[in-house]
Amino acid sequence: MLLKNYPITHGGIRPVHHSGLGVQVNGQTCIRYMRFLKPVRIDRLELGLISGTEDKPMGGSGRWVPDIPTHPAHLIVSVLEKRTCRWRTVKEIDLPANPVIGGKGLSQEMTTDDITRILEEAKEKTMHIIALGGLRTDHLRVECDREHAVWPSHGECNGGILNVPFSILNPLQAFGEIESSPNVLPNHTPLLKHRKIDPRAPMGMTVSDRPEMLLYQGERLSVGFSLRRPMLMHLGWDFFGRGHACRNRLVKSLRINRGLFHQDASSFTLPAGLSGPLLRTLSSDYGAHRWTGEVSVEGNRISYLNLHVFDGLTVDAVFVVEPERLMLELRHRCDRDMPVLEFEAWRLAWDIRTGITGAAAMPTLLPGRNGDVKLPMHWAASGIGSLSCRLVEGDEYYTRMQVESYRSSNTIAGGLYLGTHADLNSCMRIPAGEHRARFELAVTILGPDTVKDTRETPIGVATCWPAPFSCFRPELAGFSDHSVSVNCHMSQSDVIEVIVFTRKPDAGPDPLELARFTIARALMDGPGYGYFRDFYMDTDPALVIAAGRLHHISPDKAWLRKVEPGLLNAVSRMLATLDEDGLVRSRVLSGNTGSYRWSTNAMDVIGFGHQDAYVNALSYRAFRNSAAMLADIAHPGLAERCRESAAGILAAYAKTFLNPETGWVAGWKSRDGQLHDYAFTYVNGPAIALGLLEENLARTALVNLEKLREAQGLKSARLGLPLNLLPIDPGDHILALSAGGLVPTFEDYIDGALTGCNNYYLRALSIYGLKENARSLALESNDAYAWGIFDGGNGSGAEFHSWEGMCNGYEGTMGNYPFASLYAIAVELGALKPLEPEWWPPGG
Repeated sequence: MLLKNYPITHGGIRPVHHSGLGVQVNGQTCIRYMRFLKPVRIDRLELGLISGTEDKPMGGSGRWVPDIPTHPAHLIVSVLEKRTCRWRTVKEIDLPANPVIGGKGLSQEMTTDDITRILEEAKEKTMHIIALGGLRTDHLRVECDREHAVWPSHGECNGGILNVPFSILNPLQAFGEIESSPNVLPNHTPLLKHRKIDPRAPMGMTVSDRPEMLLYQGERLSVGFSLRRPMLMHLGWDFFGRGHACRNRLVKSLRINRGLFHQDASSFTLPAGLSGPLLRTLSSDYGAHRWTGEVSVEGNRISYLNLHVFDGLTVDAVFVVEPERLMLELRHRCDRDMPVLEFEAWRLAWDIRTGITGAAAMPTLLPGRNGDVKLPMHWAASGIGSLSCRLVEGDEYYTRMQVESYRSSNTIAGGLYLGTHADLNSCMRIPAGEHRARFELAVTILGPDTVKDTRETPIGVATCWPAPFSCFRPELAGFSDHSVSVNCHMSQSDVIEVIVFTRKPDAGPDPLELARFTIARALMDGPGYGYFRDFYMDTDPALVIAAGRLHHISPDKAWLRKVEPGLLNAVSRMLATLDEDGLVRSRVLSGNTGSYRWSTNAMDVIGFGHQDAYVNALSYRAFRNSAAMLADIAHPGLAERCRESAAGILAAYAKTFLNPETGWVAGWKSRDGQLHDYAFTYVNGPAIALGLLEENLARTALVNLEKLREAQGLKSARLGLPLNLLPIDPGDHILALSAGGLVPTFEDYIDGALTGCNNYYLRALSIYGLKENARSLALESNDAYAWGIFDGGNGSGAEFHSWEGMCNGYEGTMGNYPFASLYAIAVELGALKPLEPEWWPPGG
């Protein structure tokens, strides 16, 4: 019979030797706890495959064009030895590969629909059976630490056999017999007992006794406390005091928790999304709404005392509210070493539908459960500054923060606990005895490292500068699209322009270390969107440019040596793409009108292919960066090849991509010899700023583009700059197919939508003499950022706008494109001084 179970899924870190790079890397694993809540006898496990797209029954693998299923290769099945808190392996198994999922019988010349159909058939026919021979237990721990190779996909968000999709064990089922009567639900716990309740607000704040919470409010911080359960109901802040502190950013719903116990063929794990104590064991889940104890309020001191869900473990959490910070003292007492699956003495659970909140925190990278981070850290958000979290008093070794991201429920959570990190073979445990620590949560800012003699930083730049930090994911992703999204490899060169010019905070992570972590992870075969370089030909250039910018602003040969294998691989792949013209060329995507394939660059649904002007512009900068970095780590021959390759692109660029009819750079030249030109601002920007056109040609291109922008009625950039100024032919992108031909697509999404993706374009205007246009664009863009035009919760679509100002993206606050212009705006308005040379190294 099918054994009902109540699962928990975690990401895992497992150090492993990477045969291709010849070094040890941190493998990304998936860990699934199956809780049966009663003694059972397990005959077998069955594991099917997950589809690629998220809208399928059990989630998706993150491989959706075409729809690529998961492809598990290796499992470790364990049970807990409760006396020692150690996991004992009961089965380790290599699963056979399905050759079709690896690409047998498939061809890039086939249509996406045909490939998807063949892969779906292979998925439906694949079921892995793991015999356990009647194992008696009440739980299992199953880890998948390796995949077989999969057919390359444009929609790949994982990549590589050592980066296992988080959803890969969602279909796991157990079959056997129940050996005892059904389980009994845990007892209901009463509401908190009230001690003295005498709230008084500190100077500069007010306090109101609302039906569901006691709310302290000030200009920069607001926080709400439940007097019925130990939980925060409200937390908001605004470093700039512009009225946003009253907006709650926490999850305030039991909807998520009620999904915990739902288990059927289409279920997968949801987190406990409440802000308070959290405990999850092999037998039950105890979110903040299930804890009881006592509460007292004396002025601005709120004390949750003797919190418990059963005998043997108590927690105290004492808060002190001040106008710009929240002090938190945590204390817990346990009468024995207690094995648990999750424990956080206090968790903060952020609802990213109300605005993206992310953990700007350096991961410890300790083997075991993913998400263990260092303090101090920042809870970062765009438009309002950040909330730093630091340890004020306590033992650093026994004080930890655990961060988790849950895209399926729009939640990111971070919890503090007092104990040690569980390794690969240990269960998390609450240590015996009493443990105590004090923390400070303070309203602060991650801002640009402005020049000393500048006037006040422009408000739009200042408020939105933390946006990329709000999109940092410490669980082996780094700077990502947003706080529950993946690393977007192709966007890193844009993100880094903001990060490297960020002032190091007094209490918080070093921005350069966050950047080095992100780029090192990506270069060393890490997961992320744009993983397959045959499709996304801007991935390697973007990562090399990011590494080059880091080395330019803060040279570190030790770090270069660390990423050397990945850097050499990226450079080798780039060199292999060069054609007889000296340009980067796609051998996979033709770019022909009517081919209806995705792009060779980050503007994914536009049909760039063959010779891509954007990719070649980035590759020019990347080869120059590579030459300088490789010379510094003693690869003179390869460095010279990179210099020659950059020179080859420079020599061929204008004669290939410059459109004589328009005077500006076209988007791409397809295999059939046609130029595809839609007045792309984001293509002309890097081409001109990086010096790929002679001065007179560069100026002509910019003058003509600016004339067209004004003629289109877009002289003002208060809503952003259009990605392209002319509508894209329906045969050159996929949006028209998606819309079914009912409406034109111009102004929609990345066919001409307005966004902040004008970093290079703004610098090009300034460099080539159109200073008035550049300053106007900078001032108007700063105004857009000041109004929060590109800030939005997940799913709001605020990253792109139609020309009248309606959101028409699909995510929300994104750390890359909408905020890529912050560097250029800060430079143009005098807040930042560009490095000399700006586009390192010097020379043509």
